[in-house]
Amino acid sequence: MLDLTKPFLEKGEKLVCLGDSLTEGANSYVKYLQEALPDNEVINAGRGGDKTPWALTRFERDVWERKPDALSIMLGANDAAVGRGCWADEPMISPEAFRCNLVWMVHLCMLRGIKKISIATPFGFEGDSYAAHGEIMTQYSLAARAAADEMKTYTVPLDVLFAKLRNNAPLTELIVTRDGTHPQAEYHKNIAEAMLTAWNLLK
Repeated sequence: MLDLTKPFLEKGEKLVCLGDSLTEGANSYVKYLQEALPDNEVINAGRGGDKTPWALTRFERDVWERKPDALSIMLGANDAAVGRGCWADEPMISPEAFRCNLVWMVHLCMLRGIKKISIATPFGFEGDSYAAHGEIMTQYSLAARAAADEMKTYTVPLDVLFAKLRNNAPLTELIVTRDGTHPQAEYHKNIAEAMLTAWNLLK
C-alpha cells in the first residue's frame, strides 16, 4: 500500500501530468512543477477539451508508453460541463461516471506497475461558467475525493485552493480565472504549490 506520508517522488523518477486545457500549454502549472523538481522528468500530457472517457482512450500513448514512475491526474472541468448549456450536444458524464473513470485510470496504472498516483479535485467555475453550471463542480470534487480515497492515492484539494484564492467573493465574479474556467497565469504557480504540498515535496 502507498504510504501517503512519504514524498510522492524520489530523485530521478519520471512524472506524467495527465489533464485537459488547464494542464496543456507551455505556461501551465506543469512548468512550475518542472522548475521545482529539477531532479525529475515532468511530462505535460494535457489535451484541451479532455474528459475522463477521452483520457482513458489515450492512456497507452500518453501514459504507459512514457513509462512513468508516477502519474498526476487533473481532470473534471469538462466532465462537469458536457451535456449542459452550450455543451448540451455531448453526452453527459455524471459525477458517478467521473468517479468510476478515475478509479479505472488508477487500476489500469497499477496493473502496469505505476503505483504512485495523485488525483486533483477540479479547480472550480466562476463568472459565466458558474452562471451556466451553478454548484455542479462540488459534486465532481467530491467524486474525485471518493476515487482517491477508494484507491488510496494522493489527493490534491484544488477545490479548497480555489475557495481560498477567491476569498468569499461572489462566484458570479471573475477573480482567479480569465474566462470562468481557466486560471489566470499567476495562479498556475499556486496550483503547482498545492500539488507539491499534497505530495510532501514543498521545500
